[in-house]
Amino acid sequence: MDLQKAKIYLDKINREFSRMTQDPENILRIDIDIMQTYVRELYDACLSEELPVQQVPVAASTPATAREPAPPAPEPSAAIPSAPEVVYIPPQPVIPPQPVVVPPPVVVPPVPTVEKEPRQAPPAAPEQMFTPAPPPPPAQKGHHTGVEVLFEQKEARELVEKLSEQPIQDLRRAIALNDRLLFTRELFENDNQHFENTLTFLNNCAHIEEAKAYLIENCVHQFGWTDKKKAETAKNFIKLARRRFK
Repeated sequence: MDLQKAKIYLDKINREFSRMTQDPENILRIDIDIMQTYVRELYDACLSEELPVQQVPVAASTPATAREPAPPAPEPSAAIPSAPEVVYIPPQPVIPPQPVVVPPPVVVPPVPTVEKEPRQAPPAAPEQMFTPAPPPPPAQKGHHTGVEVLFEQKEARELVEKLSEQPIQDLRRAIALNDRLLFTRELFENDNQHFENTLTFLNNCAHIEEAKAYLIENCVHQFGWTDKKKAETAKNFIKLARRRFK
């Protein structure tokens, strides 16, 4: 057992222990490692055989005064330098590089197209049930009212006049677009529905007298066809309607 070495490390253990007990809440891992090193060295010094214990026999008969002086104690070996204190630097946590987050592109949704519903044609007015009025009494010879003037029929003599009085099957197809606009504006005061109903009724009439009674009751007086500004246009319309019954 190396007493000198054991004493050195025992002092170090005591000194390290005193220091650790002063601040027990802040004991670092390096302090524990140093303490373990000192304890291990002390254990090795206890098992060392460099300085065995020498037993000096003492003679029983030799008086105390005649005893030889004890040999001088061996000089202590040079002190073993203590291990340098290791400063423990805790490892710094490695912060991984943060990935660069690229925001997703903003997708603008397409504007939904709103399909317009097709405009429905207004329902056709129901055909009016017309009861033909009795024919007006014949006017006296040489006297004509304004209404009768509209329905006067002259005998065609020229070839052009005869061709212009050829019979027709459908008034809707026989009236040209310009004439249709003229009749609607001047004779029906832009009431296109009334104009269409009149054509429908005339197409369904059986004879000219029924058509004449309807025109007098529902058109001539209502829209003032006897007026001088409308009379000529009214004659042309009535002439066209007369061809439906030839």
